[in-house]
Amino acid sequence: MPLALRLVDISGPFVDQSAPVRNWSSFPFSQIDIPAPPYVDQARLQRGVERALAYLDAVQAQGYTGIVIDNLAHLVTFDQAPRQYYAPDSPFRLRALAYRQALWPLLTEAANRGMPVYVTTDMQWMTSELRKVAGALTADNPRLAAINQAAFIDLFSALPMVQGVIIRIGETGGAHDLAGYTGHLLYHDVATIRHLIATLLPVCVTFDRHLVIRTWTLGIGEAGDLISSPARYAAVFADQHDPHLLVSIKHTPADFFRFLPPNPTLGLPGPRQLVEVQNRREYELFGLVPAGVVHLHSAAIRRAATSPQCVGIWAWNSTGGWGGGGATLGPNGWNLWTEVSSAVTAALARQPDIDAEAFVRTWFAQRLAGYNPSFAEAVANAYLVSEQLIEEGWYFGRLPALTNVRGMVTPSLLWVWWMHPTAALPVWIYLAESLVTIEPVISQAERAVQHAQRLRDYVAAGASLSDPLTQQIVTSLDYLHDALIIAWRTRAFLLPLAAAVKSRRRPVLDAAAQALAAAIQHHREHWGKRTDFPPLELDELSDFLATWQQTPALVWNRAKVAAWIVTLLRRQSAGIARIGPMTGTLLPTQVRRHLLQATLPWLSRRLNLLPAIFFETGPAIGEWAR
Repeated sequence: MPLALRLVDISGPFVDQSAPVRNWSSFPFSQIDIPAPPYVDQARLQRGVERALAYLDAVQAQGYTGIVIDNLAHLVTFDQAPRQYYAPDSPFRLRALAYRQALWPLLTEAANRGMPVYVTTDMQWMTSELRKVAGALTADNPRLAAINQAAFIDLFSALPMVQGVIIRIGETGGAHDLAGYTGHLLYHDVATIRHLIATLLPVCVTFDRHLVIRTWTLGIGEAGDLISSPARYAAVFADQHDPHLLVSIKHTPADFFRFLPPNPTLGLPGPRQLVEVQNRREYELFGLVPAGVVHLHSAAIRRAATSPQCVGIWAWNSTGGWGGGGATLGPNGWNLWTEVSSAVTAALARQPDIDAEAFVRTWFAQRLAGYNPSFAEAVANAYLVSEQLIEEGWYFGRLPALTNVRGMVTPSLLWVWWMHPTAALPVWIYLAESLVTIEPVISQAERAVQHAQRLRDYVAAGASLSDPLTQQIVTSLDYLHDALIIAWRTRAFLLPLAAAVKSRRRPVLDAAAQALAAAIQHHREHWGKRTDFPPLELDELSDFLATWQQTPALVWNRAKVAAWIVTLLRRQSAGIARIGPMTGTLLPTQVRRHLLQATLPWLSRRLNLLPAIFFETGPAIGEWAR
């Protein structure tokens, strides 16, 4: 049956491509907030609203029934709350008033169309001014509870078209903090999550609004496996039946990766559910290339549609990840590839049993009606085939030997994070140990490169040299081909190195190292000066390669250390269970956090332990030391 509530994010139209964007995880506040009155770049914000109104037309025509916009902290003044926490001239108050005024026409238009508006927030959000009155940042602090309740009252009173708030409890703070707006991971066990619900749900009931709790918890704390554990899910939600409470789950038991099983919490007793899907694929080159979702979303949405607990989807057309370039979204909030993924996802949610491939071919024929029909068919074919190319050339395929690590199901895409291939040796050893044999994976990547080249040539043959859209499509396929070359050459070098550790015979990799070095050089020369299609971030890989070429014995010894670490991780139920209580006794939590934050990046750089981008994104490393 159709999924009635079909939400879609609306951040994309607000992104200004003339300004840098690093974190695509939310509305581009970093581009719009300014430190002095009027505290927002009003011209830039107004241009975003104008684009968003046109975008609203488009997503409603596709079949979406509501929108999601960020975030509570930027919309709250407390003027209509029981207590006024901000002074009249507070920058946070005045900035929120400016955002409300600018966004009012958009939010009102959505409401007039019968499209409910949902606002996101991290928990626990905070501002530098609130921090002075909040007291201890603990989940049981009554002052904090009062601030949260007052914020909800203010939001619902000032913006009556807002139908609910979507809460993220597992990824906040760290690199997400921005100019006085901070986040703190406080709700990381069953008791504190239930306390948060008990604090906020009565306000939502009073205003007849929804409280939407996301189960995305990133493996942190007792509830780190909430996304994938039926037992943990039941402990939090099984006895919660108020219709004002919804739960938002990802369609897999991890992030937006392929080759993962269905989320086992789908359909469990408790609140009604939303299922999250991603149309602009953050881990699959950020929408810079086609990354088809026909089979992926067909399976996910059809599964959701069979569950009476599931009432809808939340589609991400622009949200998520770290990296990308101007072509990630395009000038209007999405590009051609995301636009078609958004359309087919909405169509599936309306009618789960449609022929999604036929829908895509018809969509491209209509969208590219002014072009030669053979060109439109070639582009449609490129989109449909891209799903296979991404799976074979970018991912490693389906690896049954991959396991849970601290409640998170690990994907076969561990070798690259967003635009950043990694040389972290534990990652490569973990992947190599999960393969029956490495040669088929390397050969598969080579075939994907060849297939991508043929696909690009087929589309280019019908493209006009003077038409911007057709050239953008061809450039996108060029980029896919070159990225797949990096993927192939990287695994041809690092997989044999990782696999050899088990046999303790150092491999001869001179040819593979030279081929990878040449691929990196070509990639940088071709894409290095572009901001629309920026190059992959290859410094970590390049530095590792240079170390191997200069001192292979050093790398070999690091690989042996990494193999020991992987063995320990695979025995985590026994090994880490013994280590955790001991370190917790010897080192208080605060000391443990500071020690990790000071030493782990240093150790990781010298031993190639973790992907370098881990120290840039997401929660601060200290949050993992709980």
